[in-house]
Amino acid sequence: GWARPLARRAQLDLPRLDTIAPVATVGRRLPFSAPALGGRGGPTPDRSASDGDAVVIFTSGTTSAPRAVVHTRASLAAGMRQVVDLVRPRADEPVLGGMFFVLVPSLASGAPVALPARSPKVLARQIVQVKPQASYLTPPQLRALLAQAPRLSGRFYSGSAPVSAALLDRVKRAGASEAWGVYALTELFPAAAVEQAEKAAFTGDGDLVGAPLPGVRTRVDDGGQLLLSGPGQADRYLGAEPHRWVETGDVGRVEDGAGDAGGPAGAGGRIVLAGRCKDMILRAAENIYPGLYEPALHVPGVNLAVLVGVPAGDGDERLVAVVEPEPGADPGRLRRALAPVLDGMGAARPDRVVFAAVPTAGRSRKPDRAAASALAVARLADAPEQR
Repeated sequence: GWARPLARRAQLDLPRLDTIAPVATVGRRLPFSAPALGGRGGPTPDRSASDGDAVVIFTSGTTSAPRAVVHTRASLAAGMRQVVDLVRPRADEPVLGGMFFVLVPSLASGAPVALPARSPKVLARQIVQVKPQASYLTPPQLRALLAQAPRLSGRFYSGSAPVSAALLDRVKRAGASEAWGVYALTELFPAAAVEQAEKAAFTGDGDLVGAPLPGVRTRVDDGGQLLLSGPGQADRYLGAEPHRWVETGDVGRVEDGAGDAGGPAGAGGRIVLAGRCKDMILRAAENIYPGLYEPALHVPGVNLAVLVGVPAGDGDERLVAVVEPEPGADPGRLRRALAPVLDGMGAARPDRVVFAAVPTAGRSRKPDRAAASALAVARLADAPEQR
């Protein structure tokens, strides 16, 4: 419509939208825009007794090719109820977040939603101005925000990538009343959640992601992979058979309750992850799952840390810790803080430690382990004695 001449001046050739799908203008209509949206005649269809497909959502594609996840009206409604119970949005008080799973239940609860600013500096000012009752940011967004020394308020939730206890602690110290790590998949959202105090008190191996939320059932298969099911799980992948259990791709266990490997599936206990199944590293005939040990590397002063395998030239792998310091962290102090952690890692002690920014990828900016491994190879070639 009216934007087409402007686009041509900018050397952009825009297709007519009405050749793709019907288009209508909502709100004030500008000249040459699509026709105004009119009222729909006739009665509203009654879908209360039906459960057809509601939405198709693509996975991020950071660990494999993106997959089209089909949610039905029932699974979508169940997932939305879980988010409402977890986030507890109050009507007429702002929520900060840009993800589908935050937008829909917040708006449905009567809470206005503010989309997070892309610039960390602007985001820090936005939080002060908006004063959100709850905020959902990915771990990379949180780390960039905390680098601005912001004044936070309200409840904070983070997911879509591993959320360390140290990161949640920094959020609380910046002023948040609560700081939650959320374990969720496109195929089942949310699955579990843990607040900072509980996560900080956890001293076992692995990454505690919390107790399964109501209705979520757990099982561990013979290969150690965590399986989930529940009312909020997707029906299927597009073109595939319906799910019975959702394969998470994570090695995990369920502690202190039903659902452990070999036991009955259930909703008891707390889920502890050991990392992605495909990220297992083989060194000296020892299987090492990075997720068991990476949480311990997040000492004060560490922004992000991953364990990766690099080829050793003899068919074996060397284990390298790629550690990203917080802005302004003292390298010497950081090495001293990491020393006892490394000494306590036993068979998983890294052969080398590399201090560098951890590469990320995908819309959730998850750690890119392949890129981190390539980075480690390059750094060790430049400084073979670095420790």
